[in-house]
Amino acid sequence: MTPHLKPRRAIFALVPLALLLNSCGRDFPSVKNVGKMADTLDQKSSEIANDIYNSCITRTKYMSFLTEKGSSGSFPERQREEQTCDDLNKPAVAKVKDANSVLVKYVIALGKLASDDTVSFDKNFTALDESLNNLKISQSNGQLFSLKGPDVDAGINIAKFLTNAFTRGFRREKLKKAILCTDKDIQTYIGATSDVKDSTSNQPATGGLIALTKQAYVNGILTAEEGQIRTYFTDYIGGLTPVSETHTLDFITLEEKYNNAMDSIRVRRDAAEKYIQTLQTIATLHSNLKKEFQGKGKDQIDDAQLPNYCQDLYTANADKAATKEKAVTYDQEQLKRVGKIVSDSEAKLEPLIQKMDKGL
Repeated sequence: MTPHLKPRRAIFALVPLALLLNSCGRDFPSVKNVGKMADTLDQKSSEIANDIYNSCITRTKYMSFLTEKGSSGSFPERQREEQTCDDLNKPAVAKVKDANSVLVKYVIALGKLASDDTVSFDKNFTALDESLNNLKISQSNGQLFSLKGPDVDAGINIAKFLTNAFTRGFRREKLKKAILCTDKDIQTYIGATSDVKDSTSNQPATGGLIALTKQAYVNGILTAEEGQIRTYFTDYIGGLTPVSETHTLDFITLEEKYNNAMDSIRVRRDAAEKYIQTLQTIATLHSNLKKEFQGKGKDQIDDAQLPNYCQDLYTANADKAATKEKAVTYDQEQLKRVGKIVSDSEAKLEPLIQKMDKGL
């Protein structure tokens, strides 16, 4: 595994909140430190992506060579499984990193907008669309996991916003509109919302990055590795049990190896669960900021108005001068509300990052 981040680097403190000052006076509390979470998101999501292949290969190492008398052996089966890992899981690593990078780049963009800095984005729409649509990962039930159509569409929409933010030079005045206009796609892409019910639990089905991590990695890749480990050691420990008194050290050594292998599964599974909780917390933070920025009363921008309100944000060649937002000011009460939204999220995110950093 890659070296762990030092705790001070891993924790993306969202507060204390510094007030952004400009020529027009006080602005809203800065969310620029939200961008600091990008390093950790990128690091941990990349480690999960790498393990999609590494775990598959590890599983083949636990395919026992113990065979029944007269059998041709299990070596050909192990070779086939290794080839499957190379043909299916290895290419999936880059595609998963592409999928995760969309959210990472968006978080970075929010930080840059809040800092009144320019956004950079280098993704090619065609390549990203192909990567998201062709992402396939084998699950423990033998089925392939792939992103759903709405998840792919949401990812492409976020990428279009990022491209426009870069090519049109979006700055701080676009931050409020960015959060308002991208929230639906952010919720879908993270997988925090779904109108579809899971057939087994009758609960809202997960999608997006949460489903990718939960279904494909935790319930798929790790479960398959765990099952193979249990089978392997059951065979060997079972074979040694009758002679355990005369081969005590061999028995103890094998048992220790089993415990270490299972501990590795538990640690990676726990880290992945913390990553999922981190994604959910980011989605909640974004949703709460969106609700705050929508306003109330006569100044409220409701969801029905958003398509028209957001149109210029996704227009590639819009006149920057014509679409430049006026300086937005907030009273002290709204400053406090925005500050509380961010600080509440930090209180949840900090321990998650600390625990996740110990796992992968």
